[in-house]
Amino acid sequence: MTRILLTGATGNVGAATLQHLLQTPNVAERLLAAVRPGTAPALPAGVATVPLDFTDPTTYPPALQGIERLLLIRPPELSDVKRYLRPFIERAQLSGVRHVVFLSLQGAQYNWFAPHHKVEADLRRSGMGWTMLRPSFFMQNLSTTHCFDIRDNHQILLPAGNGRTSFVDVRDIGAVAARVLLQPGELPNAAYELTGTEALTYTEVAAVLSQVLGQPIRYRAAGIGEFRQHMLAHGLKPAFINVMIGIYSVARLGLAARTTGTAADLLGRAPISFRQFAEDFKSSWQ
Repeated sequence: MTRILLTGATGNVGAATLQHLLQTPNVAERLLAAVRPGTAPALPAGVATVPLDFTDPTTYPPALQGIERLLLIRPPELSDVKRYLRPFIERAQLSGVRHVVFLSLQGAQYNWFAPHHKVEADLRRSGMGWTMLRPSFFMQNLSTTHCFDIRDNHQILLPAGNGRTSFVDVRDIGAVAARVLLQPGELPNAAYELTGTEALTYTEVAAVLSQVLGQPIRYRAAGIGEFRQHMLAHGLKPAFINVMIGIYSVARLGLAARTTGTAADLLGRAPISFRQFAEDFKSSWQ
């Protein structure tokens, strides 16, 4: 029986992947969800958990024992790939993992400064099979990380200028990830750039949210310093804020607008639109 380990199983993409996997009969008994030691997050019934802390190598062997397929999601607060991710990848190879699905980033192959670029390079050298999922900007970032601003301040405050951003719903990413984890031979050793069909400015995003919520939402194009202080004041960690600044700077420079038909090809349907996402997650901002 092939066993599958999901890291980041309680996050946006991990949870979506888990939900899609569980639609396959009898798959739950093959799954393990990695959780932080000492925590007991709410997961669907029948899903077993195993403690895993990327900063504690002693947790690697028990988590990887008997695992053949792995969904690897880098914790956003860990940007030091050499210190935290590389040892885990090396242990995965030694433990007998045969295929890794890595949640990367659109354009990671060109962005030498992104942690995702380094993880991709390590996976290519690992000897394991791999699939790189390179999604564009998550729609759900607006219903999670930036939810407080939209709900409480009726604004989107980002250092993205007037650039366009191609968005993708994490439910679509999860559907693709689940397909690869169940049938890795279909999509071996390849990278897939996953986007929706639209590239929107944040002014256009705010307009859609205004229509769906029935109240004005405005976009404020902040400077990097203002954005950093704003997010620090709301408890986000500096390393995570730096990653966000990098992502939004790409949008500001007009380099985040690329859309592809890859998600539609792999899903066999049109990707979820931004308006549909806003309707589905309306309660997040109320």
